[in-house]
Amino acid sequence: LCGRDGADRLASYARRVRSGDVDNLEGQAAAFYFARLFGQGFHRAEDRWINAALDYGYAVLRGAIARGLVAHGLHPTLGLFHDSEQNAFNLADDLIDPFRPLVDLHVTRNAEGMEGDLAPADKSALVALLNVDVAMPQGCMSALSAIEYAVESLVRVFEGDSSALELPEVIGLQPHRLEC
Repeated sequence: LCGRDGADRLASYARRVRSGDVDNLEGQAAAFYFARLFGQGFHRAEDRWINAALDYGYAVLRGAIARGLVAHGLHPTLGLFHDSEQNAFNLADDLIDPFRPLVDLHVTRNAEGMEGDLAPADKSALVALLNVDVAMPQGCMSALSAIEYAVESLVRVFEGDSSALELPEVIGLQPHRLEC
């Protein structure tokens, strides 16, 4: 969706990651991924607009996922793979990754010439990503609705009614339109 090369290399990383990631392939893939999106010298730790936008957008997604978890009777602190005692959002962090590309795509498309802090309009645009269409097994829906479906899917897996999570696929940044 961003028109960058390297998808084959990322797929190779994904195939080779094992439980516990002892070879740090996820970290290597992330470094490669962000360098492809934002340039060779890019680092996530830098104090710059891109990182502020990524962090803000991820926080919006994380909050929406945590809200969905609580609404379905789950405790966001109790994660599956994320299990830090200092992290109140372990389970939300377990579910966030399929939604992150929404933020990445938005920031990639809007980063040119951006400097300094996020403006209120930047923050509004990042919150509005919750209303962007994603593809789910049930069809296209807003990211916020997809979060609800993903959480419900997780509940079904926990209850033994399903063996697979229903997760979104990012298809662009088209705002969701309600059909009346």
